[in-house]
Amino acid sequence: MPLLRFFLIFVLLFVAAGGASADEYTVTAIGNDEITCRFEDNRINAIYKDSDGFVWIGTGATVERVGGRRSLAYHFAEERQGIAPAPFLVNALIEAQKHELWAATIQGVWRMNHVAHTMERMFADEINFPVQALGKDESGTLYIATTNGLYIYDGSRLRHIVMDEKNAISARNLIMDIAVVGSQEAWLLTAEGLVLCDTRSGALKFYPCPLASAGRLFCLVEREGCLYIGTQQGEVITFDLSKRTFSSFWKSDVQVPVVALDWEAGLLGVATKGQGLYLLSATEGATMRHFTYDGETGQGLLSNMLSSVLLAGDEIWCGTDYYQGMNLLKKRDASYRRYARGLFARHDVGVRSFLKTGHYTFVGTREGFYCVDERTGNIRLVSVSRAGEGHLRSNLIFSFFDNGDEVWVGTCGGGLAVFNPKDGTFRETPLTRTCVSNDIFMFQDDGEGLVWLAASDGLYSYDRRSGDIRDYNASGSGMPGNIVYGIYVDSKQRFWVGTDKGLTLFDRSTGRCSSAGLPSVCSAAVRSIYEGRDGTLFFCLLDNRLLVADNELKHFRMLDAVRCHTVMQDSLGFYWLGDATGLLRMDEKLEGYRLFGMEAGLSVSSGAPIAKDENGQLWVCATKGVYTIIPQQEYPDLSVRITEMFVNGKPYADHYVLCSDTVLVLEPDENTVTFQFFPLGYRAPGQARYQYMLEGKDSTWIDLSGEDKVSFFGLPSGQYKFRVREYMNRDSEDFVSFVVGTQRSWLLYVVVLGGVLAISAFVVYRIRNRKPVADVQVESPVQALPPVQPSEPAPEAVQSSAESYSKLNEAEAQAVIEALKRYMEEQQPYLNVDLKQSDVAVAVGYPTYLLSAVFTHHLKMGYYDFVNSYRVERFKQSVAEGLHKKYTLVTLAEKCGFKSKASFFRAFKKFTGSTPSEYIQQHGGE
Repeated sequence: MPLLRFFLIFVLLFVAAGGASADEYTVTAIGNDEITCRFEDNRINAIYKDSDGFVWIGTGATVERVGGRRSLAYHFAEERQGIAPAPFLVNALIEAQKHELWAATIQGVWRMNHVAHTMERMFADEINFPVQALGKDESGTLYIATTNGLYIYDGSRLRHIVMDEKNAISARNLIMDIAVVGSQEAWLLTAEGLVLCDTRSGALKFYPCPLASAGRLFCLVEREGCLYIGTQQGEVITFDLSKRTFSSFWKSDVQVPVVALDWEAGLLGVATKGQGLYLLSATEGATMRHFTYDGETGQGLLSNMLSSVLLAGDEIWCGTDYYQGMNLLKKRDASYRRYARGLFARHDVGVRSFLKTGHYTFVGTREGFYCVDERTGNIRLVSVSRAGEGHLRSNLIFSFFDNGDEVWVGTCGGGLAVFNPKDGTFRETPLTRTCVSNDIFMFQDDGEGLVWLAASDGLYSYDRRSGDIRDYNASGSGMPGNIVYGIYVDSKQRFWVGTDKGLTLFDRSTGRCSSAGLPSVCSAAVRSIYEGRDGTLFFCLLDNRLLVADNELKHFRMLDAVRCHTVMQDSLGFYWLGDATGLLRMDEKLEGYRLFGMEAGLSVSSGAPIAKDENGQLWVCATKGVYTIIPQQEYPDLSVRITEMFVNGKPYADHYVLCSDTVLVLEPDENTVTFQFFPLGYRAPGQARYQYMLEGKDSTWIDLSGEDKVSFFGLPSGQYKFRVREYMNRDSEDFVSFVVGTQRSWLLYVVVLGGVLAISAFVVYRIRNRKPVADVQVESPVQALPPVQPSEPAPEAVQSSAESYSKLNEAEAQAVIEALKRYMEEQQPYLNVDLKQSDVAVAVGYPTYLLSAVFTHHLKMGYYDFVNSYRVERFKQSVAEGLHKKYTLVTLAEKCGFKSKASFFRAFKKFTGSTPSEYIQQHGGE
């Protein structure tokens, strides 16, 4: 019995852990096809995220940037030797300085060349053996852990420190991993313990591991004064940096090596060689999640044999061994969830209608409707084909209405049915006998005792008190059309009716309709009607266009950029618009948009309304189930980045060159241009939806789905700006400016040259043939002045801007820098969102070209980075003062000088390494 009890407890815990992981994370396989992102090499041995937010992988033969349909591969600039399957196997990647990526391989250490798109060998004579790991300190000094000791490179000098000078092949000289703490301590992991290296003096101190059960030590990660160490025997042990002691921390059920570790936000990622991936609590050592291979559902890892792991916010990246690619485990967005009762958790169900009452939930589909008892979890499918349910005349369910103990069911072609969820029976009524074979699109309770039904043969009213039934149609009531799709009673008690032939106002006292005063655009078929809390009226047309009017009906306008068939406003004031591609959130000013749910399959069923419950949650009928939306004021930032530019079919520039404050100049015949892009924060190419515009050619945004590049052919000479963003999301935009030069023909040169020669000949002729003039002596009252001598030789009188910086010594440059800093700190001009470099030049008294030279050659940053650094510091100061509790992120960013949310998030991430929300979580309470 004790053994059986133990077995049952183990099974329950395993199932609970597996269920939690499946619920909270989506698992995507990447690298094997262009649907996700094809890699050139699928052995993923190292994963790294750079300061720009791009994810890089180190493989058996390449270093590749992940994103789009194909990765961007950097090959090693040496001939492949022998037939080894992984001749340049990458063990580690690191960004030592901004945009300076280094790779540790089994042959040595390499640095990325962005111009040639290659990895170039460094220190070929000194380091020509395996490099196991890389580290860096705050100054960017690079630490290279090898099989022959430690090398330190500060940008100018390479130093070598060995653990055992007497024995070059000693196991102590083989460094497995490294953690750099501060500017002077490097902790080196060997197979048997730790070595503390004083990086200034080179002094070494050894700490052998006393835990015999751990076996050989393989990898480590340092966080919050603790070293977490993965071992050969499937354990994670710790080393306290203050106490200098080893301790047991966690042990897997099966003794397989722990090959990689990563830490973020209190979670420790543990990659194993044979048992998949574990997520541990970094404080308690408890297993929070366990991910393994699952060949049946396809929701597990590609393999249990892992080689690398990276934790980055809500994303977990796992590299597999043996050329299988990698997995991305992405935490589901907590703001929306799929309704997961019973079969709805396991199967995709196309939902057309939905109703939630006290104890029951009703889900309408094309196969009937599901009645869910929320108390017991019992789910019952009600359809025409099932015995005893003959009063349901159609399986396609359009609508529900809560009528107390009974639920009215509106169908397609089967009229109305009245259902009792307590005993599962239907009841015939005079109303069901009246509505037998029509479509019932929706119900509306007018608050005066009448329930109204929008039907395919007109409008019906039912008096709850008397049971009186009335019908209204085009012939008897003056409605524009007989098919009534939508009805709505607004705040002024106007009764709106949307028909197949237009919009009208219905007078309930007379039973007559009138369209007088409505503009001609209201003659289009109207699917649904809604009123916002400020009185704005929304009319969703049958062709998915959105018509908007003010409450006084003085101004009607079409929101041309929007396509939707239903609208609902949340408790925060945002509007949610449903269409077949996803769920669009729009602000109350009808200006800012954001698309949700494409990666989750949240495409809204056509015609189905969005409902809001008493708790403020939104319920959305979608093609893969019912989703609940918990509205939030702010959502994680998503930026689109232009990553490559091709000219005439050849690579021209990558994301290191394509800066928004740079204008690229092309030759006249360089007029076929292609741009490639993708969003930061991985999204499969087929799930991404963009809008782009080429200013100078296009006048409106152009939609793009399923592609990550755009080409323009035969561009005429002129100035252009390529802009791209996530669909309707103005804060996600990136852009590149460029100029196509003017073509100058040989004929033009001949004409100009001929004109110059003709004018010169004419001038010579006049000079030679002018008449002589007699000498006249004139006495002047002004005394003759001596000739003026130039103060400097003429050739140096004017100095070009290109020469200015080369003649600017360090002292002069420092004077300019001090003037800039003084101006920024005392006058705070960076608070002006439109501050230009020319304005700064005038204020500090130096020419613009001189400032540009100082920014480029002395400060090593652009003008906008310089100004934004002050804006970021102002934002951090505002957080320290608690202003983030008073304003939204966007408002506070504007008060600090940022012009857009996108530029704010990009600059903040660049200078702090974290997002604004992450920074506030860490420092907002101080």
